[in-house]
Amino acid sequence: MKNEVKSLTGLRGVVALWVAFFHFSFFRNECIQNIVGKGYVAVDIFFVLSAFLLTISYSEKFTNLNYNVIDVFYKKRINRIYPVYMVSVIFIALFLVKTSIAGFLINATLLQCFFNPDYLLNVVYWSLSTEWVCYLIFPFMLWIVLHYKIRGEILIIASLVVRFALPYLPPHLYIGSEIPLEVGESPRYLDLPYGLVSLLRTVSSYFLGIGAALLPPFKIKKGNLVIYSILTLFISMLFVEKGLLFIPLLSAFIIKYLYEGRQNYLKVFLETKAVYFLGNISYSLYIIHYMVKKQDFVIVNNYHLNNLLLISLSLLLSYFSYMLIERKMKIFNV
Repeated sequence: MKNEVKSLTGLRGVVALWVAFFHFSFFRNECIQNIVGKGYVAVDIFFVLSAFLLTISYSEKFTNLNYNVIDVFYKKRINRIYPVYMVSVIFIALFLVKTSIAGFLINATLLQCFFNPDYLLNVVYWSLSTEWVCYLIFPFMLWIVLHYKIRGEILIIASLVVRFALPYLPPHLYIGSEIPLEVGESPRYLDLPYGLVSLLRTVSSYFLGIGAALLPPFKIKKGNLVIYSILTLFISMLFVEKGLLFIPLLSAFIIKYLYEGRQNYLKVFLETKAVYFLGNISYSLYIIHYMVKKQDFVIVNNYHLNNLLLISLSLLLSYFSYMLIERKMKIFNV
């Protein structure tokens, strides 16, 4: 893999901020709300980006299932996920939410996607659970793809088939489904954060990320015009409910264009210092913003200004989390 692609780090930051606005704010302006209110599909972009970068990084290493390589892969994933995550789980369990030992252990082991969602200590933990499962199976998934020479186009089609089927699957595929939900279910199209359906949603996005990474390099004249067209189509799909089906696919193409290094205005924007910084703290922001949201702080009486201040507080806390935990704490020396 080449050195860090700053535009992809910046993209992660924009996506994390989109999720934060989605959780904090509701806008009466229909145009704005159509964008902010679809922030739940931003999580799929995280999944696609993660799978894309992992494929780029490990496609040569996982041509053979070598124990040492897989061991290092798992340790790096634990180093990436667990420090901030475990600090947040312990903090929530001690100070914010009354939980049982079983609930704490389910969250600590990132197994929430298999259990009743009432066990979630933080709403966003569902995606960390499903991505953790995808991390566990990723070496074997990629080995199968490489060993049997499965084309990227096939994975992309398989992803779309799975995603199309998701809304029609039973929603209660988890342990403890006989117990009524306290958290409630989302009426939004493709907002599927519970149980095995949420895991399939994540796997579908991983297929897209892997598939996009394995596609031949794009060699299209006027490539910048293409990426601007894809971005325009991406925004347009936010205004069509069933169009959300294609948001992860379009994001996969944008990610591939950004990775291949063609200079364009989107890339320049995502590489600016502010957006790049936002990308660096995006993981902490993703976890912390909803912890702040659940406290219902009222700093000022103006709804939107108060939410903006709370998002700013989340950004500040995320900065400290990034500097003091993400950069300093490692579970394994790899």
